[in-house]
Amino acid sequence: MIRRVYAAVVKTIGQGPAYELVDVPQPAKNQVQIQVIAAGIHKVVRSIADGRHYVKVKTLPFIPGIDGVGTLPDGKKVYFVNMAPPNGTMSQLVNADENMIIPLPDNADPVHFAAIMNAGLASWTALTERAQIKSGETVLVLGVTGSSGQMAAASARLLGAKRVVGVGRNKSLLNQLVADGTIDVSVPLDDDDTKYQELIAKEAADVDIVMDFLWGRPTEVAMAGIHAGRNDSSQHLRWVQVGQMAGATIQLNGGFLRSKNVELIGSGIGPISMKQMLQSLRSMVPMVVEGKLKTSVLTIPLKDIESKWQETADAKERVVVVM
Repeated sequence: MIRRVYAAVVKTIGQGPAYELVDVPQPAKNQVQIQVIAAGIHKVVRSIADGRHYVKVKTLPFIPGIDGVGTLPDGKKVYFVNMAPPNGTMSQLVNADENMIIPLPDNADPVHFAAIMNAGLASWTALTERAQIKSGETVLVLGVTGSSGQMAAASARLLGAKRVVGVGRNKSLLNQLVADGTIDVSVPLDDDDTKYQELIAKEAADVDIVMDFLWGRPTEVAMAGIHAGRNDSSQHLRWVQVGQMAGATIQLNGGFLRSKNVELIGSGIGPISMKQMLQSLRSMVPMVVEGKLKTSVLTIPLKDIESKWQETADAKERVVVVM
């Protein structure tokens, strides 16, 4: 039986979604119908809707959203992933692949899970599946004052990092992250490249992993600092490129790659299989339930999606649509 429900609907790439009725068919044989409670408007969701992401939507109109939290027909709470445009997750009902579901405990906060699990892909999963972090290693987070960067620092700590260095522009937040133990050392990012490079050489030259949410010029200078200050050229450095808040490209000194044991790794939709992704996210669930991983959240009702989509584009919190 086809059911009519409300959803966020994008009719033109680059324009925000409208609040409209859509038809949801009976789930296919390998699908289950989910009553959606909340879905995240992550940066990747906006990027896809705007046409700026490497994942391109080929069918219009489409429903944005790649994940969410809801209940199964039997009432059990689940987190689910649905990367199958044109049918995204910002809909009151979603037919999802039964293999793309992670059970959640009854006490799981659906809004918090809708906000944080995608951030886990850029932090927890990037560390476990791409960097393959080991207990006792050291981690540098470029962009630690962003929500994903903070999550990466906290994840690194929970996964056994013995030392975490954070780079960011917000000095008061950097101080707070040091005070609460999220990071051990902060490196302020400003327009003084010489000072920034010297601090990287001093505090982070011998790290094992770089979680890079910035790219662009800050990455170029950080690479120069590590190149200049690294004590053991054979020590394996995994540089994980996760975001590009400071630019989409860099100028890379070939001497850095030839003289140091550097591995450049990308982490995003593509390099990590769905099986790996879900396995990693399952291991993250207890950390979220216990409050060891958390994030700030801004909620908006689905019915207000037309006005709030653009209004919340620059929100510092992770934005979640509540159905």
